[in-house]
Amino acid sequence: MCERCGNAPAADWHHRKNRSQGGDWSPANGLHLCRPCHGYVTEHPAASYSAGWLVRGAYEPRTVPATYRGRPAFLDDDGGVTYMDGGNSHDVGW
Repeated sequence: MCERCGNAPAADWHHRKNRSQGGDWSPANGLHLCRPCHGYVTEHPAASYSAGWLVRGAYEPRTVPATYRGRPAFLDDDGGVTYMDGGNSHDVGW
């Protein structure tokens, strides 16, 4: 399922930090998104940076929280998620 909206099947892999800026294929640097959400993230960069769906080149994605399934969370390179409100999930579909 889309890791932004949670309402549609994920169809695309989205790099939070662009590959041209040194972003890699690690789980912390990616989100599985449905096509409409991928389009939204691309077309609304200010909102996407604010939500952590995009990460500026000077930062490491694992240190920038993202709104993940509706909650702010840190994504790690092992595919785990640590929600900023205290919950953990290590079964995120990676």
